[in-house]
Amino acid sequence: QNTSSVHHQPRRQQQEQQQQQQRQQQQQLHPREPQKNNNKYNTFYHMAAAVASTIDAEVASGGQEAPETIEKPTLGSGPSSGLDDREAVRWHGLLGVGRNWSPPKLAAATDATARPGYKDYDASEYLDTPEVSREKVKLLAEMWSKSRACVVYTGAGLSTAAGIGDYASKASGSVAPHRGSKGSTSNRLELKPTLGHHALAALESKGMIGNWIQQNHDRLAQKAGYPQAKLNEIHGAWGDNKNQVKMMDDSLREDLLEWLIRWSEEADMCVALGTTMCGMNADQVAMETSKRFMEGSGQGLVIVGLQRSFFDEQASLHFWGLCDNVLKAVAQELGIRRLPVPAVAQRGEAWTGTHPRCTYHTPKRSSRDPM
Repeated sequence: QNTSSVHHQPRRQQQEQQQQQQRQQQQQLHPREPQKNNNKYNTFYHMAAAVASTIDAEVASGGQEAPETIEKPTLGSGPSSGLDDREAVRWHGLLGVGRNWSPPKLAAATDATARPGYKDYDASEYLDTPEVSREKVKLLAEMWSKSRACVVYTGAGLSTAAGIGDYASKASGSVAPHRGSKGSTSNRLELKPTLGHHALAALESKGMIGNWIQQNHDRLAQKAGYPQAKLNEIHGAWGDNKNQVKMMDDSLREDLLEWLIRWSEEADMCVALGTTMCGMNADQVAMETSKRFMEGSGQGLVIVGLQRSFFDEQASLHFWGLCDNVLKAVAQELGIRRLPVPAVAQRGEAWTGTHPRCTYHTPKRSSRDPM
């Protein structure tokens, strides 16, 4: 008998238990208390919190001195365009430095917290001026053309134009689409994709999107004609018995998490649409692409939304606006003159016809499926 294997059996058992605990921690939808080790996925929430505390002018971990706060625009207008570098980064991203862009206008003010229970900001909403938005559209189109491994990362703000409510739109006078209308009276399983969904499906058809990490459960991506094979519904979906909608304390499906991790390691650009990125496990794709950009690689993180996020100072480019408006303009800049694109829309209609009431059961994925 090999005595060495006997002597080391308790140690192996302990290691296996530790590894199991780490796997369970990594799979959590929202790791509130990650283990303090060198695993970047377990420590991610703390990194995001450190970014947020910097933006909030608090003292970040490690004894770093807090930066000065920035001037907040008054309702309906913004300060003059003479922003210093720090303010330019906070309002427009790292590529906003030296461009003399005016800060966004405050469209709807509130002191209410966007996502109570998370490290988050108030739910005030901002809009870029038309002039700044046009310049950002041209810049994003150029970045998208250069990207060879683009990931889109979407939250509730992409689907509000379809009539689906969100948690974060709290301000009186909110410009979020679902707040300005009576909302949809349709069954949630029968809702139609938005202009933004159609734009993303069209961009994928041109080879400009490698993977879509979808936090929403609505399956509007497939209805717009986006291929299921390139869609990671990381938080579950309606009509899916193999990947049911996740609660905040649920574990993510292990194969989908591994797929996401692989893309977080490989993506050269992440376009985050309609998400405040308040500390979910899946936010790692935004963190990793922004880190690589600051190290001189890729196009980095692009944020499109109405509210502040953890990553405002980490983004390479930041749009303050509605997803539909920005994506339509970018698609046009990239040569897509009509939305929806008929051939792509037909794919969506075919998917809807063969998957009534959003019924589709996600098969097991590989970390290389597809890369």
